[in-house]
Amino acid sequence: MVKNRPIIGITPWFDYNENKMYINRAYCEAITLSGGMPVLLSIEEDEGLLSEMIDVFDGFLLSGGPDVDAVHWGEWNYKYNGEISPYRDKMELFIARKAVGKDKPIFGICRGIQVLNVAFGGTLYQDIYSQNNEKDLIKHSQNAPKWYPTHKVTLKEGSIVQKAHGAEVISVNSFHHQAVREPASDFIITARSEDGIIEAIEHSNCKFAVGVQWHPEHMWKKDSSFLNLFRCFVRSCM
Repeated sequence: MVKNRPIIGITPWFDYNENKMYINRAYCEAITLSGGMPVLLSIEEDEGLLSEMIDVFDGFLLSGGPDVDAVHWGEWNYKYNGEISPYRDKMELFIARKAVGKDKPIFGICRGIQVLNVAFGGTLYQDIYSQNNEKDLIKHSQNAPKWYPTHKVTLKEGSIVQKAHGAEVISVNSFHHQAVREPASDFIITARSEDGIIEAIEHSNCKFAVGVQWHPEHMWKKDSSFLNLFRCFVRSCM
């Protein structure tokens, strides 16, 4: 049997009270429309099993979700840090490190960009508003439909995100209060918002290890150009 579609493992949300895993269907739809086969991963702690996942799947999508525990970049959790998910932190940090180590494509969205950065020694703002008192920040957690773009980002010329969009400036949606502070040494900054907050990073050596702070899975139904990055990701998995 010839395998036509690369198999993409998507990390899920986890409800600790209900002991349930779930995901927004838009992630899966975007992967399917881009030529991949989306599969929702099981929340696992066993590193042996996680290592097998790395070998089985052709690529990984780190989905959005709660805040990353600040212990993973050597800080206390300050009062403005939000909900954290220990299971997801352990699993996703492991997947990020192993996938990049094997040059398996990985795409991080919102929380996913933050996990990618922390996995390789980068740091985060636990809360961009509390930790940027000297800056006049734009609104990064919008009160608008999820598909609606509320601010602009400037893309680095020649980067994967810039080539995917075919533009140097795009308008995006925004649902975060954490963000990349210092990028990990192997990552380059490939997008910033109007106030200077980092909005995308890319690994300098891997064929595809990209994180974006916005949510393209919510935007492609209204603007098909937001499927382009998913298409680039899935092609890199073939």
